[in-house]
Amino acid sequence: MVEIVFLTMHKDEDVFNEAMDAGAKGYVLKESATNDIVQSIRAVAAGRNFISPELSTYLVSRGGRAASLVRRKPGLDALTATEARVLKLIAENKTSRQIASDLGVSVRTIENHRANISTKLELRGAHVLLKFALEHKSSL
Repeated sequence: MVEIVFLTMHKDEDVFNEAMDAGAKGYVLKESATNDIVQSIRAVAAGRNFISPELSTYLVSRGGRAASLVRRKPGLDALTATEARVLKLIAENKTSRQIASDLGVSVRTIENHRANISTKLELRGAHVLLKFALEHKSSL
């Protein structure tokens, strides 16, 4: 597996967050590269993350922002029992037609449930509901 360490001149929180969201395991500023580059490679090779110490405030902000999003973002408990059941079937990679057949309802009813689930969970996009269902399969 290839791991990514960003070596950059950008000491910008937005750029840092984009790199971390993209899956970077390390983020090293060029201004401190002579001190940090070897440490970052060793840390990442050992399965750990490495961030230039000057960016520690960004990590604290990132953690607080993530916790805030979790508190604000509606969870599975916002769904009705039927919606949760439909979401579980979506996580099993079933189509709306298959789910409708399993539940003995129309495809249109399942499409309405899918729309309601997406609205409640603030999910937008064609495959975001499936991705969410797969990521939360163990909780369904």
